[in-house]
Amino acid sequence: MHRFRLEAVPDPQSLPRIVNFFAQRALVPSAVSARTMSGHMRVEIVVAGLGAEQAAIIAAKLGEVVAILRSGVEAGVALPRLEYAD
Repeated sequence: MHRFRLEAVPDPQSLPRIVNFFAQRALVPSAVSARTMSGHMRVEIVVAGLGAEQAAIIAAKLGEVVAILRSGVEAGVALPRLEYAD
């Protein structure tokens, strides 16, 4: 699995643009998380089934999206444990 770590402009369209990037490539993320910080938004997306080269290309292309300030990718990650509130 690969984890994409992004910093984006804190704009209502940033998250849909990022997720749409994967949808256009028929990739369904295993996990998506986003948090708004002061001055930017942090987004992490975990995707299974990518080769190292393909993941690097996707990270580079994500870095070219207008709303994205920084992008990177990490290989061999485990899915985060999700806890649901009652």
